[in-house]
Amino acid sequence: MNFCSPNEKIKLMRKRFMVNQSDLELPNMTRAFISMMESGKRNVSKASSQKLVSRFKEIASKKSVNLDIDDEYFSRQPEEDARYYIERKLEDNKNGHQCYEKLIEIADRFNLDESLALLYKLDGEDYVKDKDYYNGFIRYSDALGKYKELKDENEQAYIYKQLGLCKLKRSIYDEAVYYFNQALSYSYKNEKLKETFFWANHDLALVYVQTKEYDKCLKVLDKSILNKSNNAPRTFVRNARLVKANVLKELKNYKEAIAEYFALVDELADSDDILLSYLYNNIGEYYYEIEKYDESLEYISKAQLLKNKVDKKTLPNTLNTKGRVLYKLGYVEESIMVFQLAIDIAEEFQQFNMMYENYRDIISIYEKCKDYNKIKEFTSRLANMPDYFLLTKKQGFLSEE
Repeated sequence: MNFCSPNEKIKLMRKRFMVNQSDLELPNMTRAFISMMESGKRNVSKASSQKLVSRFKEIASKKSVNLDIDDEYFSRQPEEDARYYIERKLEDNKNGHQCYEKLIEIADRFNLDESLALLYKLDGEDYVKDKDYYNGFIRYSDALGKYKELKDENEQAYIYKQLGLCKLKRSIYDEAVYYFNQALSYSYKNEKLKETFFWANHDLALVYVQTKEYDKCLKVLDKSILNKSNNAPRTFVRNARLVKANVLKELKNYKEAIAEYFALVDELADSDDILLSYLYNNIGEYYYEIEKYDESLEYISKAQLLKNKVDKKTLPNTLNTKGRVLYKLGYVEESIMVFQLAIDIAEEFQQFNMMYENYRDIISIYEKCKDYNKIKEFTSRLANMPDYFLLTKKQGFLSEE
C-alpha cells in the first residue's frame, strides 16, 4: 500500500482525468498557485484541499466516475494518510488476522505508535475470541511494549489483565498470578479502571481455585469484590458468590455452599442463563458427591440444556458429571456415549483438560468391564491427539515453554 505526498496526489489525479492545471482554476485559486502546490513549493492547506476535491469531483462526475475522497485528501501527508486508512479499515469491523498484519506493517512503516499499539491489541482480542491463547499472548505482549513507550497506564492495566487471562487459559498459573497482580497495581484506586480491577481480581481468584489455594481465593473475593465498600457491579458480585460457593463445596462446607447456590438460583430466575447453567451444574455435582444421583441427574440435565444454548464450550465439564452419574445409576452404555460426546466437544473448543478427564473416565469404565480392545482403542486415541493439542502441551499445559 503506497501513500503519496500532497503534490504527488495532485499530479496523479490530473493524469488520471487527463486535465491541465488551468482546468483546475477556481476563484482564489490560480493556475500559478496550483502549480506551486503541485511542485511542492507551497503546502496544501485544508481549505485548498477542499477546493481541489470539489473541482476534481466535478470533473469526475462529467466522466461518470464516482470519486470517493474526503475534503482533506490533498492536504494530508503520507503518514496522515496511513493513519486515516487504518482508521477507515478498523471501522469495517471485518478484519481478520491477515488484515491486521497488513495494517501493522503500514503502522510500523510510518512509526504510528498509537495505531500500532491498538492493532496489536485488537489482533490479540481476535485470537482470544478464537481460543488461541498462545498467539493472543504474543499480540498482547506486543501491545504492552507499545503502550509502555506511550506511557499509557490505563491501557497497560487492561493488557496485563488479558496477558493473565491467556496464561490462566493455558494453565500457566504462576505467570497468570504475576500478570493479574500487575493489572491490579495499575487499576487500584483508579475510577476509570474499575472494570479492569474487578475482572483481574475475579480471574486471580480463579487461578487460586485451580492451584487449590482456597484461602487465597476467598481472601481475594471477600476483600476486593464482595466487600460492599468497593461497590462492585452486580454481575461481579454474583460471579464472586458462585466462585466462593464452589470453594466452600471443595472444602466440604456443603451446607453453606448449597445454600448460596439456591439463593443465587432464586435471585437470577431467567435473567442470566450462563450463570444459571453454572449453578445447575454445581448443584448437580453437589448431589453427586453426596450420592443423591437422581437429584444430581435432574440438575445436570438442566445445566446441559442451558449450556448447549448459551455456553457450549463449557459443556464437556457438565457432560463429564452426567456420564459419571449415569454410570452410578447403572446406565453403562449411555454413560460411555455421554463421555464420547464430551470428548468431541472438548476437542472442538480445545478444552485440553476436559479431554483428558473424559478420556480417563471412559477408559476407567472399560477397565471395570474388562473390555481390553476398547481400553487399547481409547488409550491409543489419547496418545495420538491432534497436532494443536500437542502444541498446547509444549506451550504450557504440562510444562513451561
